Amino acid sequence: MGRLIWRIGCAAAIFSLCAAALPAALIWGHAALPKTAGRALPGTMRGITIDSTARLAVLTAAVRAHTSVPTVRLVLDPGTAPGDYSAAISHLRGAAYVMAELIDSEAMAGYSVAAVTRRARTFGAAFKDSVDLWEIGNEVNGEWLGKSQAEIDAKVAAAFDVIHGELGKPTALTLNYWAGPQCYAKPWEATLAYARAMPKRVRVGVDYVFLSLYETACDPVQQPAARDLAAAFRELAVIFPKAKLGMGEIGAQGVADGLAKEPGLAEKQRIARRYYRMDPVLRAKVGPRWVGGYFWWYYTRDAVPMGRAGTLWPTLDELLAGMERGQQKASP
Repeated sequence: MGRLIWRIGCAAAIFSLCAAALPAALIWGHAALPKTAGRALPGTMRGITIDSTARLAVLTAAVRAHTSVPTVRLVLDPGTAPGDYSAAISHLRGAAYVMAELIDSEAMAGYSVAAVTRRARTFGAAFKDSVDLWEIGNEVNGEWLGKSQAEIDAKVAAAFDVIHGELGKPTALTLNYWAGPQCYAKPWEATLAYARAMPKRVRVGVDYVFLSLYETACDPVQQPAARDLAAAFRELAVIFPKAKLGMGEIGAQGVADGLAKEPGLAEKQRIARRYYRMDPVLRAKVGPRWVGGYFWWYYTRDAVPMGRAGTLWPTLDELLAGMERGQQKASP
């Protein structure tokens, strides 16, 4: 089940009982964060992704209860307005650092450059003092975002020009990690070649560069070792000379992603442990610009409510805390 540390004194053996019996507001596994504008981001990002705020109370309780302070990617869905996320950001900000994903990869194709600019200005103005980091492009080297790199880059650059240029806020960019041509359909999707061809102002100005990795996105599946990922990150460090580096997305894909069946708990645990536990090796191999991340994409599906049967929450809590302690073990 993992080692759970509670400020309220709940032992790991009675985790589910405590979570069910106590009001959500009382369950804190880490100290509350100050909500001051412009607060510094942590040197180690212990990432999780929230793609739905429908169950805000139990979601916030799960985030608050983590032993270590998480960094939350909050997905801003298409067709939404800032008011749809005001309560969520207000609640989450005291319990986690917040990275807002302006437009998810699957939605990017539906936006024009002008629409991206409007969205960046609208959300950026609304949350300029409450979002810590803005993801201006997600899985950008994917053919589902557009017909060409030029089309996609124009939209990413539009978001960058608003968030970085107009508002002066930190930005993040996520690319797909592809082990080889078996992972993608178009030649321009190759990770490093795509990165090198991005607009110069984005390459030299973006603050964080992440890689998204799904084993089952490739046929046959990809299972890179830490040394493979480190090699890619060392190349990215040259391409993006000022950016901090980390893993931007992992998870266990299921039926909605085109697979024949949903992953079981054991498969989710295997994937989470494999990649979160690479953190100390990657930190050593990549160097001081490494920030961790990982950002388990299916957090709301797999870990909320945190006390339910079959939850991944205890596993993620242990892995996030292990990043902080530097006690993960992984093969190189």
